[in-house]
Amino acid sequence: MEDDSKKKYEDFFEELEDMIDNALEDMEKSMKMLLRSDDIKEFNRPKFYGFSIQMNEDGMPKINRFGDHLLASKDIRTPFYDQYVDKGRNELIVIFELPGVEKEEMQLKSSINKLVLYAKNENRSYNAEVTLNSEVDPSSASSTFKNGILTVNFKLKESKDGFTNISII
Repeated sequence: MEDDSKKKYEDFFEELEDMIDNALEDMEKSMKMLLRSDDIKEFNRPKFYGFSIQMNEDGMPKINRFGDHLLASKDIRTPFYDQYVDKGRNELIVIFELPGVEKEEMQLKSSINKLVLYAKNENRSYNAEVTLNSEVDPSSASSTFKNGILTVNFKLKESKDGFTNISII
């Protein structure tokens, strides 16, 4: 039985890899045709685009896109990010890769279930709206930025059911 599960897993990723290879070939052909046309003469800089596949706490896949917003009129990039719960510290941790910007050029804001990041300078512009995997206490947020890596830590929200205990005096 375990061998069947492993085979299904391997088959899925082999099929996914084939689909990606085919999509990349099609994209390359389309780009060559587009660049030969009068519609586009040049790119300002290389485009960067990708996706990551993660499993949530329920074991379901979640696909996140990152990279340049290909149809945007301005050069805006969604940074690569990851998030995970550290159960031992009762924290949600979100990590962003933000090369080319300084901490003074960033803005962060959050709610109990969303984190919004803006970062901009003359060369780069990042924008991300991250739906958090767990509800957090936004007032507990702390962050560090070192070598292009931004780490944001939140304490998990105490009450999962939306109720708060009330003391009776």
